[in-house]
Amino acid sequence: MLGAIYGDKTGSLYEFDQLKEIKSINPEKLITPSSFYSDDTIETIAIADAIINKKDYEKTLRDYILNNLEYHPDFKPYFANTFSPNTIKWAQGNGKNDSIGNGAMM
Repeated sequence: MLGAIYGDKTGSLYEFDQLKEIKSINPEKLITPSSFYSDDTIETIAIADAIINKKDYEKTLRDYILNNLEYHPDFKPYFANTFSPNTIKWAQGNGKNDSIGNGAMM
């Protein structure tokens, strides 16, 4: 669980070429002051909550997504939304349960 969150924060600056110039990586400082958590961490914590507390996975995941729609890291540039448009539609009950990215595996 912690490894997934650390990995999310470590890679956050590089996802979808948010930084156009990649500098060499210092393994001593993988998480920088500009690092942030993404929808991957929010959804990982939602599933952990469902497992630990014996909650319904789908409802818990939807609740976490809907409760974090306003989350937006203080980092420029960043995506227009933390969650993909299809994920938001699904959480709101307006879309089907599919993924075109790595979200299904997360």
